[in-house]
Amino acid sequence: MATQAPPEAGSSASTNGMLDKYFRISERGSSVRTEIVAALATFLTMSYILFVNPSIIAGLKDHTGTALEFGQVLTVTALVAGLMTILMGLYANYPFALAAGLGLNAFVAFTLVVGLHLTWPEAMGVIVVEGWSSPFSCSRAFERRCSTPSRWT
Repeated sequence: MATQAPPEAGSSASTNGMLDKYFRISERGSSVRTEIVAALATFLTMSYILFVNPSIIAGLKDHTGTALEFGQVLTVTALVAGLMTILMGLYANYPFALAAGLGLNAFVAFTLVVGLHLTWPEAMGVIVVEGWSSPFSCSRAFERRCSTPSRWT
């Protein structure tokens, strides 16, 4: 009968155990290896946004002549997507990747900046207000719907 030595502190078995315990991976019917492979696949699937987003937004001048640079838009897109994905995992304990949506990018560029002649800061301000107000208005509508059961039928 063979015996195994306990894993050393800092070893991958110890790290896998910590990840499994924190994120409840086995409890959800998965494994650390599966989640790492899924994370890599998700990254490769979503990485196109790093180049498409700046292609839509960068170089487009607002009515004052201000244009955003490709490298700056690419960097901000990567930082925001990375930060929000990490927060989703650590705070919500949910394996969900978040990044800028292409429909919203096109709306900002072509409707707000080109169509309505907003400056880039004004257009981004509209998106911030939308970002803060949407969850609130959705939660209020859901609350009203829940308080009146007849609306579900």
